[in-house]
Amino acid sequence: MKVDSVITLENDVNCLLLEKVEYENNNYFMAVVLNEEEEPSDEYVIFKEIIENNENYVEKVEDAELFSSLIQLFTTKIDEFVDNLPNNI
Repeated sequence: MKVDSVITLENDVNCLLLEKVEYENNNYFMAVVLNEEEEPSDEYVIFKEIIENNENYVEKVEDAELFSSLIQLFTTKIDEFVDNLPNNI
């Protein structure tokens, strides 16, 4: 799975993968749910990537403590990205 790609969940909901972090040897993605017009909604979710039998799956992060730790990692990563933007933007 790659950032900037769209995944379709089992319930036919599409999500755009916005950012990826590695935490405790697992990959996690911050995603935005796309509405019926395929535009970003105001609903965000964090997924854990699961690879089984050469297939990729996602599992929504429900654990509050893990979610909090991941939000901090995503925030740090975004802050670093913003800090490295060219000055003329």
